Amino acid sequence: MASRRDLKKVITFVVDELATEAFIVSYDSKGDAEAWVALFNKIFALNKEYVARVNHVEPGMPARKYFNTLCDSFNADAKALLDEIKALA
Repeated sequence: MASRRDLKKVITFVVDELATEAFIVSYDSKGDAEAWVALFNKIFALNKEYVARVNHVEPGMPARKYFNTLCDSFNADAKALLDEIKALA
């Protein structure tokens, strides 16, 4: 990533896309409303967590390694949430 600002924008964009996908699928499904609310809470907590992690690099860890690890874990968490959306559909 070129900068922290760009990384935050990408994280926010992906989370917004996940929320949009979840909203569209929840609108069409007749599943449990509380499960969808819990899923939306997880999605927005993901945004808050990762934007905060972008701002505070772990001391003693090289920045490149930290941000590569951060991106990998974000991608894994986003895929897990997408699978959860598909499971609730």
